[in-house]
Amino acid sequence: MYRIGELAEAANVSKRTIDYYTQLGLLHYERNQSNYRHYSEEALQRLKLIELYKRGKMTLEEIRERLEWLDENRIPAKEAFQKMNDICLRIHQLEENILELTPILSKLNEKQYRVLTQKVSVQCTSLIHTLHQLLGENQLIDNGR
Repeated sequence: MYRIGELAEAANVSKRTIDYYTQLGLLHYERNQSNYRHYSEEALQRLKLIELYKRGKMTLEEIRERLEWLDENRIPAKEAFQKMNDICLRIHQLEENILELTPILSKLNEKQYRVLTQKVSVQCTSLIHTLHQLLGENQLIDNGR
């Protein structure tokens, strides 16, 4: 069990943030005999999950809905946190791969580009077209292609 200061330190957030989330009903606590709030290990995992969702640009209302769904479906916060963390790591790796791919795509001429898009799956083609648009038609023209 954690007191609010200990929970704040363990999750690397402020006590004020914990108070706010508690007031919103996102975090739950128990009171001890001395009337101190005590938060469980699950509250710590839930707090980490909330922070992860926030980094994913979710609103507090979206987070509340997601947490309610997790509660209704009895998925432990620790398991949900691990799954979200795994997904974030995969997304980060994809972002790095795209950054590596971008300069390569910018060097292709139109014929090479068409051949490439014909050999890849529909999802990859969509990604390549998006990158091509991000690079801009002007870049291809400016490079004499």
